[in-house]
Amino acid sequence: MQSEFDEFFDQFARGWPAPWKGFEKGWDWGLDIVDKEDSVVVTAEAPGFEAEDFDLRVSGDRLILRAAKKAETKEKEGEYQEERKCFESITLPSGIDTDKVDARYHNGVLTVTIPKTKEGKGKRISVKAD
Repeated sequence: MQSEFDEFFDQFARGWPAPWKGFEKGWDWGLDIVDKEDSVVVTAEAPGFEAEDFDLRVSGDRLILRAAKKAETKEKEGEYQEERKCFESITLPSGIDTDKVDARYHNGVLTVTIPKTKEGKGKRISVKAD
């Protein structure tokens, strides 16, 4: 229930200026979700990361996308680490094959392909004219 509320609030408040820094969800991933006949394909814009910076999981009916990267930056007064983080959670349709998920990262774009099971592909119903 909490995740549904968080998702609703994020959709409602998206695009509003944040009056505080540090509490934002992160930058907009530029998510695109395409429901194809045999798979669901999720693409996310995530420039500046490496493939090993991602932590992707399927949990129940959710695809959870996380990315984190630490970069050392030097300042005049000393050294500190800057950390970039992103998080997104997407509800998946029923009838997907979680054992065959394929994820690839190329030129700043993460592509996750989730195949559908036979049941998930559905059955075409022909429409007859009267």
